[in-house]
Order: sequence, then C-alpha cells, then structure tokens
Amino acid sequence: MDLSSLKQQLAAKGYKMTRPRRVILEALAQKPGWGTAKDLHEEVCNHSGHIDFSTVCRNLDTLTGMEILCRVDRDNNGIFVYCLREMEEHHHHLICRCCGKTSPMDFCPLSQLSLVQTEGYSELECRFEVYGICHDCQAKQGN
Repeated sequence: MDLSSLKQQLAAKGYKMTRPRRVILEALAQKPGWGTAKDLHEEVCNHSGHIDFSTVCRNLDTLTGMEILCRVDRDNNGIFVYCLREMEEHHHHLICRCCGKTSPMDFCPLSQLSLVQTEGYSELECRFEVYGICHDCQAKQGN
C-alpha cells in the first residue's frame, strides 16, 4: 500500500496525514511483518527524529480504529503487534504459538450470533484470534 492511497483513506475519514502518522506508516510499510509500539517508536525515532511514545501509541490506536492497521495480541500476553492491513474485509487472525506466524482468516464469530443473543446492544465489534502451531513448526517438532 502506498502513502498516497493511505493519505486518501485518512482524508475520506476526516483525518490528515500528519508528520507522526506519515513516519509511522512509512516504518510499517518498510518493515516486514509485525511490530510492537515500542519497536515502531524506536524505528521512527532512529529514522525521523524524536516523536513521543504516547504520540506513536495514539496514532496506532487511531489507525487501527480506521482499519488501516491490524492489531493482534500475538503472544497472548497483552502486548499488541501491528501491521498494515492486507485485507479490506473484516477479518481475524490465526497465530502460531511457536514462531508467531500470523495469517488472516475471513471467519467472524460475531456473524454467528443471533439477534436474541445481542438484544439491547448496538455498534457491535469483536476481537477474535485463534492460536495453534503452524505446519512448519509441527514439522520441526516432528509432529
């Protein structure tokens, strides 16, 4: 995803491409895989000068809420990792407990709930990750 299309997505949702957002998105675009807020903060500061950690965290939350980034608790420890969103559709992730490989899934448990089960609630959202051991790690373990 290039910066001009990201800038258009931001503008369409009423946001500007600020300097912190630009350098965070550039860092994510250049970084293969996923990174924590701490990793991204270090990378941004090393390449673009100082930006407060709180600014990085706020922008990661904003960009995740705008569905420009994906955020998962890959190690199931409360520390989120981020990457640029690859799928436009709503999706969740399958995560390897051994190597951290993270793959998108288009299944959503929210769609399986009935109106009776969600009665009285609006603006529903869900967070759902599935953890397991990927094929490569199973092969390394001899399974």
